[in-house]
Amino acid sequence: MFKTSTTTLAVLTAIAQANQALGIAVLSEQINNTDDWVQLLPDGDFSSIDGRPHDVPGGKWKMNAEIADRLISQVQLRANELPIDYEHQTLKAAENGKPAPAAGWFKEMQYRPGKGLFVKPSWVADAKQRIINREYRYLSAVFPYDKTTGEPLAINMAALTNYPGVDGMEALASLAANFTVPDKDSTNPNPREKAMNELLKKLLSRLGIVIADGADPTEQNVNDAIAALTAMDASKEKVAALTAEIAELKADTGNIDLTKYVPVATYQALHVELAALKANNDVLTVDQVIEQAQTEGKLIIPAEMEYLKNLGKQSLAALKAAVDARPVVAALTGKQTKGKAPEDATKTNVAALTADQKTIADQLGISYEDMAKDLGVNS
Repeated sequence: MFKTSTTTLAVLTAIAQANQALGIAVLSEQINNTDDWVQLLPDGDFSSIDGRPHDVPGGKWKMNAEIADRLISQVQLRANELPIDYEHQTLKAAENGKPAPAAGWFKEMQYRPGKGLFVKPSWVADAKQRIINREYRYLSAVFPYDKTTGEPLAINMAALTNYPGVDGMEALASLAANFTVPDKDSTNPNPREKAMNELLKKLLSRLGIVIADGADPTEQNVNDAIAALTAMDASKEKVAALTAEIAELKADTGNIDLTKYVPVATYQALHVELAALKANNDVLTVDQVIEQAQTEGKLIIPAEMEYLKNLGKQSLAALKAAVDARPVVAALTGKQTKGKAPEDATKTNVAALTADQKTIADQLGISYEDMAKDLGVNS
């Protein structure tokens, strides 16, 4: 029995108070969760419906992650599980002499932010059936607490009760969906429950949620499945909207604004025609550049004509730069043959070359005969 100046025991059921030196408070939870876990204490600041704790400044007990971690660590260090009895009979047995049978046992505990401290009970068969029959609906905790801070110092035990000390605690669910009474002549689980679990595993696997062999689906698995189904519904709506939009566009081709859009076939034909015109225009421009250079008196001999045209096809700018850099030869200015021999010429006359023409032939490294032939100087 806790009887120090700063520690008091809280029994969380709204029962008649016991020893006045032993602060009694009962905070019960209605077992109404969808998994095997049951809320034992609420989160944050809380008190009993009868106003306790009266001996804590502010009249509130406290629960948070730090407190929960400490309580959980203490329980995990214990060798034995903690008992769950009926109506806290374990605390009354010495006084009334009645037995205090266990309704269940627990050791696994976890903290859920915003909800509080949860335990995972292992119920005995009689307790399971009583919960299914709704004979018991709440879980009540027993814990010592610090009278200066209201913080629980340990978890001693719990009890099934129908008179909760804290309003709003979660109720015990009918255990038909989560707990199944074993066959009387067998310790194996109910075959129907096992078949249902296997079916649920197959359904979850189709959603990408794999349950390990020998394990049962958890609350998180169910939440993941709901999230996956929600995402599938959203995707289905998007696909339906896009399908409707495509169908509408196909049915409404006669109303397309041709000032903004052209058919693909028309665009492709126009692209091919434009490429052909551009190629022809480039050839014409190359010829014009060479002809203009010859008219201006730039020396262009027949042997380099093919090179210059190919250069112009690759880069018109490079061709123009090449011919523009050549000096103007006065003797070639205005020649009608553009430096080519007339078609009816059969002979050349070296003696007819001027001094300037011979100088150019020397600079270019060609013979006077070739020079006369290129210039069309006939005998």
